[in-house]
Amino acid sequence: MLEEERKLSSVDIIVSQTDLDGFIIYANPIFYKIAGYSSAKLIGENHNIIRHPDMPKAIFKILWERLKNKEDIYCFIKNKATENKFYWVFAYIRPSFNKDGTARNYVSTRRAISYKARDIIEPLYKDMLTLERSKGVDSSEELFKNFIEQNRYKNQSDNDIMHNIQY
Repeated sequence: MLEEERKLSSVDIIVSQTDLDGFIIYANPIFYKIAGYSSAKLIGENHNIIRHPDMPKAIFKILWERLKNKEDIYCFIKNKATENKFYWVFAYIRPSFNKDGTARNYVSTRRAISYKARDIIEPLYKDMLTLERSKGVDSSEELFKNFIEQNRYKNQSDNDIMHNIQY
């Protein structure tokens, strides 16, 4: 059965908050609407409940490494919704901190992916998935890091590159 895409409007902003292990502790109404889940089905679940099988594992490996290092990250994610649907987002994920500097939780805000970004990211992720299946996650991660380097201008951060791809 073919999947159907749910598209975010230009004003939709999905917000969620997880604990340090990735379990959802807050989701805004737009998240429930786009993902198709009730609060009872999302709160307390691991955020990977919406992980789409088209997403390379290497992206999440990089994402979690950055968060564990108390860094924020911009990334593009294809998520799984209910009723055999999916949606693409441009995500900004960051740790929140306690007064003593330790991470308290993670906050993610997500907007619609731009057509420009999708034209770039979707084929890249397909290539990464192919590599993951044949040579493993490390090979996929290497492909992604090479992509970042090829798109780096001067001393841009990885987040700057993702932002430039989106806009």
